[in-house]
Amino acid sequence: MNRREWMCRAGLLSSAAAASSLFPLKTNAALSNNSFKLDLTVWKLGISGNQDDAIAWADQFGFESVGAHTDEVSKWNNAEHERYKQKLKEAGLQWGTANMPVDFRNDEVRFRDGINNLPAVAKSLKKAGIESAITYIMPCHNDLTYLANFKQHSSRLKQIGKILADHGLRFGMEYVGTESLRNRRKYPFVHTLTEGLELIESIGLDTVGLVMDCWHWHNAQDTVDDLKLLQPKHVVSIELNDAPTGLARNFLQDNRRELPSATGVIDTAGFLNGLAKQGIRGPLMAEPFNQPFRDMPRQQGIALIAQSLRNSLSLV
Repeated sequence: MNRREWMCRAGLLSSAAAASSLFPLKTNAALSNNSFKLDLTVWKLGISGNQDDAIAWADQFGFESVGAHTDEVSKWNNAEHERYKQKLKEAGLQWGTANMPVDFRNDEVRFRDGINNLPAVAKSLKKAGIESAITYIMPCHNDLTYLANFKQHSSRLKQIGKILADHGLRFGMEYVGTESLRNRRKYPFVHTLTEGLELIESIGLDTVGLVMDCWHWHNAQDTVDDLKLLQPKHVVSIELNDAPTGLARNFLQDNRRELPSATGVIDTAGFLNGLAKQGIRGPLMAEPFNQPFRDMPRQQGIALIAQSLRNSLSLV
């Protein structure tokens, strides 16, 4: 399947649009929504692009916020901090979220190295005006049982969350619901909304919450009713994808997704409306692990991301 066929199948681009209107110089303002901010986080897209690229694309295609590249922000000097504040102001953008850099999934040495460096990183993120950092929870382990893994995660993530909180940053964790990924290792781990909330409770910090991704919500067999467990403090950011058609949940692969609202396999309307009813606020981004998207020219792909998110927001 070529790129044009994929886009038309996904309902993101008509044949006429494909020929005429893919590259607007400047799109209309982002669709206004009281709950969600249209966000472009380039490091979630599986494509290359630095902080300057991200801001330029977000500006061009009418996003409201832009994800921060922690590896860049952590190295900025005073002049660079001021320059990027001005770039955001001129573009009418806010920061979305940043990637949390500490390796907490492996050995103690790597974890300690990351923890020791985190205060300086957090200080730079805060100085830039960034308000949160996020990560994901691997849903399985070869050596640690569920209980042992839970204890390790709770301890390590609390240390991370405390440092971030000391610098005025929230900390979001994404539970991973994909069954085919969970089954790759011996011991399963946190992979549902309820378990994610249990992990947050064990950490015991009000500044620690979840990254709610509709892909993982769907794969975990979480429901709209499960979203009623959430309070606004529980959610740091929101991610949208869709799933391929014709596959049962247990055959879905984490790295083979569709753009938001592209196929209708995932109940995007139920997901977003369920979050909105709970008073959830936050940046709304796409995370399409999708090869046709990656193969597109960059601006063409970003235009489709913007359109797919707007299509999804129209359901709220």
